[in-house]
Amino acid sequence: MGVPIQIFSMQNKRTQKKKLWPKFAVFLILLIIISINAYGLNVGNKFYKIFFEANTNKGLDLYSQNKTYIDEKRYLSLRKEDVSVGSKNNYRLYGTYIKNPNPTKNTIILIHEFSGSRYTALKYLDIYIDKGFNVLIYDSRNHGRSGGTNITFGFSEKYDLDRWVTFISNKNKGGIIGVHGIDLGASAALLHSSLNEYSKQVSFYISDSSFSNLKQVLTLKLKETYKINNPLAVEFILFYTERVNKLNNQYTFKEASPINYVKDVTTPILFIHGENDTNIPKSMSEDLYNLKRTSKSIYIAPKAEHITSFQSNEEVYKDKVYKFIDSLAVQK
Repeated sequence: MGVPIQIFSMQNKRTQKKKLWPKFAVFLILLIIISINAYGLNVGNKFYKIFFEANTNKGLDLYSQNKTYIDEKRYLSLRKEDVSVGSKNNYRLYGTYIKNPNPTKNTIILIHEFSGSRYTALKYLDIYIDKGFNVLIYDSRNHGRSGGTNITFGFSEKYDLDRWVTFISNKNKGGIIGVHGIDLGASAALLHSSLNEYSKQVSFYISDSSFSNLKQVLTLKLKETYKINNPLAVEFILFYTERVNKLNNQYTFKEASPINYVKDVTTPILFIHGENDTNIPKSMSEDLYNLKRTSKSIYIAPKAEHITSFQSNEEVYKDKVYKFIDSLAVQK
């Protein structure tokens, strides 16, 4: 009688083990998923800090470093106002409004490059003073004296620009407003052009050396700067970098990519890019130009590198800008 009882006991233990295996497998899978995500978020946070919290030379006296690139005597003779606006993201932006010697309501807004300031945009000042425009230069988010703790590759910067556009629109009612952005400033300008479809406050944009697709330009930086060429490794890093960015800044890489907006923009845009730009390939501006349906122009500066199209040939650069602006008057 004792033998059957022993057999039943052994069968029961085997049954219990069989039931435990699926639970253990599920636990193991969950543990692996949690571990991968924890590692991925750690990696993503590392590259988020590299890309989005990079040193922007904030607070440095960039005027002293850049005054050799301008006609300082002329600049100092122009009437100027220190101005500021509040960002929708609860920090202040600071700039300088420069009045044209000949009274006008027309104004160009110059937006500097990454790690620059309002003063690094001064090299373009004479182009617009000579063309009869007032000029607004300002420190972008987390640059110069302006607030903000990171850069967002144009996503938040477009809303900051919108505050300045409203400021100028109220200051010079009925005047023409143009926006000329360089590098990071160019991406902000292009993203703003989509907002402008509703307000129509800006009459034209000039985009010098903008990227088209944020994920693509970050991929390029991983390959060129960090020598990470494995496609799976690149995808893994950018997937989790985007997750961290979404948590911190509430937007995806797609939402900060001008390529997803310019097609339907009706405001005229002049695209400028250096032929030998290895930081942001000229093909990105060409893609943007080809995608935009109407009111567009492009200038690829021969042999110019990143954001050096103006320095490579100032007269040609100025001529391209003037012809673009003049063509708009003809269209009207």
